[in-house]
Amino acid sequence: MLTLDAADRFDMAEVYGPVPPLVWSLLLHQLGAGLSFAFRVPSGAPVAVGGYVPWTARDCWELWFHARPEAAAHTLGLVRLARLTLDALPHCDPRPVEAAVTTPAGRRLARAIGMERVAVVGSVEIWRRA
Repeated sequence: MLTLDAADRFDMAEVYGPVPPLVWSLLLHQLGAGLSFAFRVPSGAPVAVGGYVPWTARDCWELWFHARPEAAAHTLGLVRLARLTLDALPHCDPRPVEAAVTTPAGRRLARAIGMERVAVVGSVEIWRRA
C-alpha cells in the first residue's frame, strides 16, 4: 500500500536520479513553487513524486509527475492517491489543472485520473481537468 506526504529534495533526487545541474535547478523550483507530494512504498522509499505549480500565464495549475520504474507495480495506488489530490485542489483554488504529456505512460496516467486531451503542440499533448 502506498502512502502520500509532502515531497522534499531528497525524494526528488531519489526518484529522478542523476540529472544535469540546470534540470536539478528547475526541479527544485517546481518543488518550492507549489504543492508537492511523494508517493511512498511501505519501506518509506519514494517511488514517485508529483505536484501542482500555479501557472498564471494560462490561469491554471500545472500538474507535474515523475515515477521510478518500480512504481509500475503500484499503478492503482498511484491513481487513487493522485485523484485524491486532484479532488482536494478545487476547494482551495478553482483553476483547472493542466499537464504537458510526452509519453504513453503519461497519457495513460492522465486518462486514469480523469483528465482529457485538449490540444497537441508538436509532440506534446496538453491534458486538462476542470
